[in-house]
Amino acid sequence: MIGCGGVGLAAINGAAIAGAGRIIAIDVSASKAELVTTFGATDFIDASQGDPVEQVMEMTSGGVHHAIEAIGLVKTAEQAFEMLRRGGTATIVGAIPVGQKISLPGFSFLTEKRIQGSNMGSNRFPIDMPRFVDFYLSGKLKLDEMISRRIKLEQVNEALQEIKTGQLARSVITFDH
Repeated sequence: MIGCGGVGLAAINGAAIAGAGRIIAIDVSASKAELVTTFGATDFIDASQGDPVEQVMEMTSGGVHHAIEAIGLVKTAEQAFEMLRRGGTATIVGAIPVGQKISLPGFSFLTEKRIQGSNMGSNRFPIDMPRFVDFYLSGKLKLDEMISRRIKLEQVNEALQEIKTGQLARSVITFDH
């Protein structure tokens, strides 16, 4: 999992619910190392301290089966593909800006690697929403843990800046009556 903001944490949680044996979380903010374990990550890589692709390849003895990119950067999308093992799939969840293109080594496709996109988690609302409710009620889906703090509407610009810096997962706006 590349990127451990709100979307990345949700993907980590989803992988844990699905039964993934090893979940490697990657972020440039070392402060997220403890948080990601709450959502089910088994390992954490601080991408500001070296090449995350090299670290993943070393940790896994050859790459991962699935890599999910939740940032929306060309570099991290390419890294998700590069850290795959033979036959692996990279899923790009982050919104890469319009007009930007990723570049992948053509030879890698001979190792049966795949890359795909996802929109809104590729969910099927009528089927998945009842399951999500059940997961939440049983304590498997960690929604409350994703809330870093509650703010007033006047603090929304500050909260948006915090999302950009990646220091917090998510803030929730509360309205007093």
